Amino acid sequence: MDMIHLEYTDIFDENKTKELVFSKHLVKSQFNEKSLFPLIVDGKSMQPVINDKAVIVADLSLKELAHQKVYVVYYEEKMWIKKYDSKREVFVSINPDFSHLVYTKDEVHIVARVLLTFTNL
Repeated sequence: MDMIHLEYTDIFDENKTKELVFSKHLVKSQFNEKSLFPLIVDGKSMQPVINDKAVIVADLSLKELAHQKVYVVYYEEKMWIKKYDSKREVFVSINPDFSHLVYTKDEVHIVARVLLTFTNL
């Protein structure tokens, strides 16, 4: 089985370096393996789809916007994880408690598309 190995720093566990290992077959869309990176979520704006402290895997090579896909975006010196709504051309939170977090595509820099989410690692 083809496996992918990615290292990340767990900011919630004394900044320990950890390794995320998963099968390539978990990724259901095309991706560039050399452009993959893991990131730990700090916040609840994307719950229940992406939970606080989950580890996501994103692809830096995937920046073309697609309706209802989730992206890592850079806005006001912070990284955010948001779903893209192509009808309104905005990035939004999934959790209704964070409905005020709406960013237009012109306000953000698209960093990567989120491909996978891992919880309880």
